Amino acid sequence: MNTTPKDDQYLYDAVLSRIDAEAGVLTFTVAAAEHAVNYRPVATWTVGTVGRLRLSTDPRGFAFHAYVDQRLRRDPGLDDVRRQQWGWRIDERHFCVRSGVLPGQNGDVVRRDTQRLVLHLPREYLNYCADRGLKPATVLRAFIADLCELFDWNACPREDEYSTNGSDERLYAEAYFQRCFGWVDDPEYRKSLRAQGQRGEL
Repeated sequence: MNTTPKDDQYLYDAVLSRIDAEAGVLTFTVAAAEHAVNYRPVATWTVGTVGRLRLSTDPRGFAFHAYVDQRLRRDPGLDDVRRQQWGWRIDERHFCVRSGVLPGQNGDVVRRDTQRLVLHLPREYLNYCADRGLKPATVLRAFIADLCELFDWNACPREDEYSTNGSDERLYAEAYFQRCFGWVDDPEYRKSLRAQGQRGEL
């Protein structure tokens, strides 16, 4: 079934049509409707830029994400809510990506290639995260992204949204892994794994 998601908070293909620097007002045009937003830091914006717009009476809730590829447009006729896929087009090319992900240059994305893993987490870890206002999955995802050096670039975003936190974080994640599991990089051990065809058994 093709239908436009109803719970999305953004307006797509919004055009920044006017900038009133003196008044601190940005005017966006979406289809035939105009939306004026009070937003003082207007110097970095350019009239004619196309992107997705989130409106809010609170300036802190306002957001405008310019499309990396300015030819990009939404194609709701291709939306597949069941598969969490949204339709897009660039010129005559039509394609789908995971809902909520803005395609990058030429519509590039790193397709989602993940596998569900059920992991029983100890209460101590859950409490550790809760005491710091963090979701357990957020911490694990951050470590995975840093260890595997996963980059969620604007020009080529990842559908799984994993993204490294920085070069130092990647360095420390690798150092931690080597401290705990450095022995698995022994050439002879790796050779024996390949011979046995075993991966991820430990």
